[in-house]
Amino acid sequence: MTLRAKSPKHQGQAMVEFLIVMPVFILLIFGTVQVALIYSAKTTLNYATFQAARIGALNNATYTGIRKGLIRGLAPLFTNSNSRTGPDVSQDIAAGIDSGGSRKDAASEVDGYVRIIRVSPRAAIFSTGSSGFGELNSDGIAQIPNSQLMYRDSRLASNVNIQDANLLKIRVQYCYELIVPMVSRVIGSLSQLNGTRPASSYHKYENRKQPRFSDLNRGYANEAAAASRSLANYSDLCGGRGGAENRAKNSNGFVISAEATVRMQSPAYEDDPNTIFGSYMCGGDRMSCP
Repeated sequence: MTLRAKSPKHQGQAMVEFLIVMPVFILLIFGTVQVALIYSAKTTLNYATFQAARIGALNNATYTGIRKGLIRGLAPLFTNSNSRTGPDVSQDIAAGIDSGGSRKDAASEVDGYVRIIRVSPRAAIFSTGSSGFGELNSDGIAQIPNSQLMYRDSRLASNVNIQDANLLKIRVQYCYELIVPMVSRVIGSLSQLNGTRPASSYHKYENRKQPRFSDLNRGYANEAAAASRSLANYSDLCGGRGGAENRAKNSNGFVISAEATVRMQSPAYEDDPNTIFGSYMCGGDRMSCP
């Protein structure tokens, strides 16, 4: 039996095939890891948004209360303490806050990369005239009554009755940081509308020069929020606030969102009386109240 030598033209073929396939295989693995992290962050944000709505319902639907709930809900993403061998979670969070940004913590993430939209109750509902249900409390803040709702007049104001006006619905937009190398820029770019669609397919509140995240521009409630320009575009949300890193610059931020609806357990306030966070409610880039 005679063995034939390999033809020179086939030598090195396996190496070439390996060099072609291996980068694609590595990108697939890295992409899978990053998508899994995004899924985990989205699940955490869903819980955090519900937590924020519950705490907000107990604290007059103010930014201070909603922010506190978001920080509590997002804390698992940024803490790694083991109470048996190290500090507890509260100390871990404090260490992140005191690090000056060198260590991520839920509070700095919420303050730098989150926008809250209070979809309900709507701003018009706080009117003290016939077009709303607002009543001034002892501090001069317009509030929506929350007691004895069953026996109150069911008249409509801005197309809702006072019972429905006591539903707190919030939508939270969060720019989550992508940390897996090589695929972060590709996946981050998916959070931006590329502006190549025909004008007829754009939502009426979308600005082609400042495109908004696509899944937040659908439905009546979203229209109400978009009409007041409360929905953030990619650059606004991922640009960072208060000295936070600009995640939009290198497209290493990915926008995720969640919403929750609960029944108010206290009168909803039009303004936040908190001396530290009150100025952020409904008038800035941290919270919008359409």
